[in-house]
Amino acid sequence: MLKLYPPSTFDAYKKEKTRFPSSVDAVVEQIHAACDGVGTDDKALLRLIGPLSPQDRALVSLRYKDLHGQTLRELVKSETSGDFGYLLQLMTFPLPQAEAYIVFHAMKGAGTSDHLLYSVLMGRSNEEIDFLKKVYFEMYDADLSVAVSDEISNNFLAVILKALQEPMVEYKSSFHTKEKAAEDAELIYKAGEGKWGTDENGFVRVLLSSPPEHLRNINAAYQAKYEHDLVYVIENEFSGSECAALTYFARISLNAWSFLAEHIENTMAGIGTDSSALSAALVRYHSYLPNIMPIYEKTYQMTLQDRIKGETSGLYQELLLHLLDAPSPIGKMA
Repeated sequence: MLKLYPPSTFDAYKKEKTRFPSSVDAVVEQIHAACDGVGTDDKALLRLIGPLSPQDRALVSLRYKDLHGQTLRELVKSETSGDFGYLLQLMTFPLPQAEAYIVFHAMKGAGTSDHLLYSVLMGRSNEEIDFLKKVYFEMYDADLSVAVSDEISNNFLAVILKALQEPMVEYKSSFHTKEKAAEDAELIYKAGEGKWGTDENGFVRVLLSSPPEHLRNINAAYQAKYEHDLVYVIENEFSGSECAALTYFARISLNAWSFLAEHIENTMAGIGTDSSALSAALVRYHSYLPNIMPIYEKTYQMTLQDRIKGETSGLYQELLLHLLDAPSPIGKMA
């Protein structure tokens, strides 16, 4: 599974002492100055926060609260607005808090933004999903499973709860053999295409418990025997948000970079850009942009930077472009 959280986020919750370089303190004070007095220097915020790596943003966020008694995100929320403000808020949260914020707002108000919900919760490591649940409770005083159960229902809820509550089996080559992959491929067939009506629980249980290495072997075994892949099966056996969530899980496990390039493109496809989804995707997968962007350019015959220039404008566009150019996966402030 892709690991998204930088080490400093775990250190803070373990109460381990975090070392803050003097350059972090310097950035913190410049951010404070940009928001001090009447009016906010948005350009300064963009210039100071935009070029930071995920690790450095986490350090600046932690240090800002130490020095000024307010989270950096609270400051940004009070001083900015619109798509620019939303993206800047995501960037000034440590990533687990940013994801909790995305999930909370995906369920806020009339209707649920299912695509934001499953894109955060599906295909996560056991360590990170457990950490996210802890962070969500601390931020919103609510159990994430209970909160989700209050907002969605039926088969989609069942899939999300499995992702939240049933740990993925750790990959072990001695256990996840080719023979095991063939057995699991057959279980999936019997729960899906080989059955009159789909045994959704059986299908989903095998799928979501399989680590990516094993799922790729299951997919190969399934293709060899039944001449099409797991994504084809999911799309034919399921529908709606349940199908979308399972497809997300399968595709990010089978071919992460190609899928994420398509995922980012889809936030800008059609009439209008889904700015919330675009911002969430680029912040969450920032550490992997060096893997994703060449695939994007090859697939769509243009750079991601050029695509964003054609779909966005103003400070929001500038901040997105800074985000694309920021160091990945982990920067270092001297």
